[in-house]
Amino acid sequence: MSFRLSGLFSRCAIIVAALMAAAAPAFGASTALDGLSLLTQAVAADDRVSFSGTVTSVVYDRESANATVVRIDHLAPHSWRLWFVAPADAYGRLILSNESVAYQYEPKTGKVFSNDWGLLAPGIDAALDLGRVQQNYAIQVGAETSVAGHKVLTLSLVSNFSDALVQRLWIDEVTKVVLQREAYHADGTIASKTTFDNIKYVKSLPEELFRLTVPAGMTLVRGAAYGKSTTDVATLAANAKFKVVAPKSLPNGFSLQKASTETRDGVETVQLIYSDGLRTFSLFENATARLPKFEGAAPKSISVGGQAGQYALLSGQSILSWNAGKLNLTMVGDVGPKELARIGAALRP
Repeated sequence: MSFRLSGLFSRCAIIVAALMAAAAPAFGASTALDGLSLLTQAVAADDRVSFSGTVTSVVYDRESANATVVRIDHLAPHSWRLWFVAPADAYGRLILSNESVAYQYEPKTGKVFSNDWGLLAPGIDAALDLGRVQQNYAIQVGAETSVAGHKVLTLSLVSNFSDALVQRLWIDEVTKVVLQREAYHADGTIASKTTFDNIKYVKSLPEELFRLTVPAGMTLVRGAAYGKSTTDVATLAANAKFKVVAPKSLPNGFSLQKASTETRDGVETVQLIYSDGLRTFSLFENATARLPKFEGAAPKSISVGGQAGQYALLSGQSILSWNAGKLNLTMVGDVGPKELARIGAALRP
C-alpha cells in the first residue's frame, strides 16, 4: 500500500478563507456575540462573501517549518481558485473547485488530478461539528486586535478536558470571516499558522476563472480519494474481506463519525474516522501487513502495544503505522503520536 500525505494539501496545512476591501458589500455594523454564535457565523461566512487575497500558511514540524503562499479567489457560495506562489516546487500549481469535486492542475507533469474537495479545502472551510465543539470546548471571545488592516476579534477554543488551547481564530468584526488561524500541539507549542497577507472583498468574479476543464495536452487522472463514506459502520465492517478492528478507548470527547472502504490494486483498505468536533484522526486498515511509505518525512520508531511501529509528524499531523497479525494499521490526524500509540495499543486483530 502506498499511503500518501502531502504537506501542501493537508486539511490542516493550507489556508483559511477571509477578506475585505474597496468594493466591499454592505454587511452592517458589528454586534456583540457569544463565542458559539461568532464561530457559527465564521464557519458559514464564505457562503455569502466573494473575495480575492493572498494567504501564507506555515506548518511547524518538530524540527522544521514549511511555508506555503497561495493566491485565493472565491466566488460565493461554492467556487474556489487556489494558485500556488511558493514554495518553488509548487509554483504554478492550480486548484479549482465547486466544493464537490476539485481539479488539481500540475503543469510540470501535464496532469489534472480529480479529488474530493475535502482533501484540498482551505482550513476554515473544513466541516466542523458545532454541537460537539460546544460540548467538548470552551469557546472564549478575546480582545479586539487587527489583522491585515482589519479589526478582528480573537476566538480561543480550549479543551474542556485538558484545559489546553487547541485553536485560536481571528475573526473580522464586520464580516465574521476568519483572517487568521493558529492550531496548537497538546504541549502548547504552535502546530500551524495561516493568515491573510492581503484581502479584498468583491461583489463578483468572472465565472470563467472557476471552470473545471482539462486543457489540451493535459490528462485527467484520479487523485487520492477513498470510497463513499457511511455512518453504517457495522454493515461496512461485515462486508469487509478481513476482520475490522476498532479502538477500545478514545481520547476524551472523541467518537466514531463515519467509515469508508476502497480497493486498489486488489488491496482493500478500510478507513474509520473519529472526531471531537474540531480535531479528527483516521484509522486505516488493510490485510497487507506492510508499512506505508512516509513520503516527505523520516519515520521514527515507537512501540504500539508491544508491536514495532513507526511515526512521523508531517504537515502538522501525526502519522503512526504498525503491523499486528496480518493487518497493517495506520493512524493519521490531529492527535499526538504518543496518544495515537496509546489508542493503537488496545487494537487486537
